[in-house]
Amino acid sequence: MTEEIKEPWKHDTNNKYSEVVKTIMGLSTASLLLPVFMAREFLGIETKKPLVDVLGCSVYWAWGLLALSILASIFFLYLSAKWIRIAWGKEAGIFWSKNTSESTVERLMEISFWSCVLLFGIGLFLTIMFFVNYANGL
Repeated sequence: MTEEIKEPWKHDTNNKYSEVVKTIMGLSTASLLLPVFMAREFLGIETKKPLVDVLGCSVYWAWGLLALSILASIFFLYLSAKWIRIAWGKEAGIFWSKNTSESTVERLMEISFWSCVLLFGIGLFLTIMFFVNYANGL
């Protein structure tokens, strides 16, 4: 006998949010490499000059925020699997908990979703600010 999902709208909604998170995770990963590969090409930095001498504080902050965005994305995807279990009417425990409530899972999903979006946005902004400031000689 085949079980049917008790709340099918949760599965559809989860898929849409997961696609957004996967896109942000990919963009965050690519943005981590952006200053390294683009600095020499667009800013005209000589190959003999080490990038550590050129990269400013904003790039290091950007890397930290982008890395946190990736971690928040991974946590969201972990939670989304738990949320789908709940939609199937199964127990879903997070880490140490045997059965976490649906409201807790949803709240943590909201926090991790918006964290990955905001951290990515701020990290990208800081990366762009580095390029703008360096190009303007600041």
